[in-house]
Amino acid sequence: MAESKNKLSKKIAMVLLLIIVVGCSFLIYSVPLKEVLNQSHQIKLWLAGTGYAAPAIFMLVSALLTAIGMPRLLLCTLAGVIFGFTWGFVLSHFGTVVGAYGAFIFARWSGREFVQKKFPKIIALSQSTHARGWRSVLFMRQLPISGLYNDILLGMSSVSHCDFWIGTVLGFLPLGVTATLVGAGAIQADVSHLAQYLAIAACAFFLLPLSLKWILAQRRSGKTPS
Repeated sequence: MAESKNKLSKKIAMVLLLIIVVGCSFLIYSVPLKEVLNQSHQIKLWLAGTGYAAPAIFMLVSALLTAIGMPRLLLCTLAGVIFGFTWGFVLSHFGTVVGAYGAFIFARWSGREFVQKKFPKIIALSQSTHARGWRSVLFMRQLPISGLYNDILLGMSSVSHCDFWIGTVLGFLPLGVTATLVGAGAIQADVSHLAQYLAIAACAFFLLPLSLKWILAQRRSGKTPS
């Protein structure tokens, strides 16, 4: 009896997961994302009215929006506009990582056992010879796929919670830094300062991914400790 109830609850969870994925995808793609950035000044004024709670509110909202599939680069850019580069990067990076982890946990709780029984090959992602643990997460973060789908796939794989955090924190760095720099540069009144921010953003866009690839190559060759 208890086993049948458990199976029923898992099936309900799977259906719920599918509904959430479809619903959130429709919601996100129907949102005029450009308008969100256009309203950055109003958002900044509203957050200023919340006083010292503004960073925590932005981080919490970023986590919730990331968990339901909002493009994190939009949030990083918005954070740069509102808080400047340093705090904008810290708040958006931590908020989006937490949001991604929330989606990861929900996918693991709701559908991992079912998917692994019906589609056992899905765990190959985190068990392949060249991409184990956090490296498989880091690799996934570089693919041109919506972050929500990555989080769900990783939640259904055998990737550990620790490896998810490490791979996501590192994997979110290159484009996160770039987008926040672009946002911070957009509020610069001085054209020379704007040019500096954009130049740094361009360098970060190219150099950070290359650095991550170099680190992975070093670990594969056994030149750095595991």
